Amino acid sequence: MEAGSRRFRVPVEHRFLGLDRRGFPYAFSVLAIFLVATVVVPRIDKAINWDDPVAAGDQLALSERIVFTPATGWNVQSGFRAPHGEPAGRSGGAALTGGGVVLTVAPDSFDGTPTELLAQIQKVTSATDDPSFRVDGKASTVSTMSGEVGVLQSYSSVRGDGLIAAFVIDGTGIKVTAYGPPVQLKAAAERVHAMITSIHAVDPSTGSGTASEGSES
Repeated sequence: MEAGSRRFRVPVEHRFLGLDRRGFPYAFSVLAIFLVATVVVPRIDKAINWDDPVAAGDQLALSERIVFTPATGWNVQSGFRAPHGEPAGRSGGAALTGGGVVLTVAPDSFDGTPTELLAQIQKVTSATDDPSFRVDGKASTVSTMSGEVGVLQSYSSVRGDGLIAAFVIDGTGIKVTAYGPPVQLKAAAERVHAMITSIHAVDPSTGSGTASEGSES
């Protein structure tokens, strides 16, 4: 047998159960990284409480002038709480979850009517966000407790049943969506309706405005 074809044998002083002990530190390092990534980190992540439940009296600021009252006990995934009796320092869209239902509220500038905004939302949703989107029945009128009038449309998709509400308040278009499994959405219907109808404008200099009843969990 030629020298070049001989099998390399690990010197006996470096062997353990037929393996090269010199490679153990590297193997253990790889194993440690694997365990941290697949076991330790997920357990830590699971142990951390990410819940941010809504407390009674909380309001979320959609803009400097517009707020709404989320359902007590629902979890805030994103959004900015409005200081009580003070101007909103930060504002923007909001997302909440409760009882298997997801509710999102998205403000943006819009100079049309609520009906036009709803049509635009439906067109964009079906074309880009959810190709399975399909409206159910006719749109209906919905009024907030402060007197703002908007439109509401039920829909269905692969994500479950849902509804879209559209309002235009002082040049700001507000899109509200709520979706979830049919049973959960039906169970949360009153709370979803209360959140939608709590949308109202406030005085940006004081943070106060037309009062709305808080929604209960």
